[in-house]
Amino acid sequence: MPELPEVENTRRILVRAGLPGSTITRADITWANTVKKPTADELADGLKGRTIQSVERHGKFLILLLSGRNPTNFIVHLGMTGRLLVQPKLQEAHPMTRHFFSLEDDRELRFVDGRKFGKLWLVDSPSEALPLMSPEPFDDEFTVETLAESFSGKKAPVKALLLEQSITCGLGNLYADESLFLAGIHPGRPATGLSVDEVARLRQSIIDALSAAYGVYDRAREQYWPDPPTALTTWSHPRDIKALCPNCETNMTAIRIRARGTYFCSKCQT
Repeated sequence: MPELPEVENTRRILVRAGLPGSTITRADITWANTVKKPTADELADGLKGRTIQSVERHGKFLILLLSGRNPTNFIVHLGMTGRLLVQPKLQEAHPMTRHFFSLEDDRELRFVDGRKFGKLWLVDSPSEALPLMSPEPFDDEFTVETLAESFSGKKAPVKALLLEQSITCGLGNLYADESLFLAGIHPGRPATGLSVDEVARLRQSIIDALSAAYGVYDRAREQYWPDPPTALTTWSHPRDIKALCPNCETNMTAIRIRARGTYFCSKCQT
């Protein structure tokens, strides 16, 4: 599933492709269940003739701000395998492209969504679509104190809580594991039992993991433009029990926490 670095990479690709300033002339929705609000027909009608003023991101959600009257927030969640591409109309579309948004310059914004888990909204306010979310990990408000308060009194595994968007906005399974690996914290530890020093180390590891991933995507975007990759291996710990921990050469361990596959080093992470 695209997590914060993948969604931010998509945002940067769309900006570099010149999507801001482009006007949508037509919307073809081929899988109506993707549209959560309003109806698919109303969304298509509401997008026609609207200029995309900016492309923003909040957590794992992309927000395309539109010109004109309300609703002005075109919101996209990529789901499990979704991608947004800006391509010439004459270029053959990926066979799993579900939605086409024609632009005035003979290009299309295309939503490739093989598993059909993506979601679309056209709403007055992002609050109509977005869940309650914590501050972004790079925001000044994402502090040791706020993270410690989120963990306080909660006996759930720390890995499980990192997946809650109200606690660590934008984090998903892969970067939760990576952050815990960098911090040296066992993913099954009860969150309330972490010391202040451990919470501080975890907060910094979250920032470090995401920053490293940003760097990987930034370099790949420069190298492979105009067709950069949208899904890369950006983490440092192996997700394979046959692989060795890069720090101590112990075999990695795999468990399930809240039904999510979890990889960690049993020696380095305590």
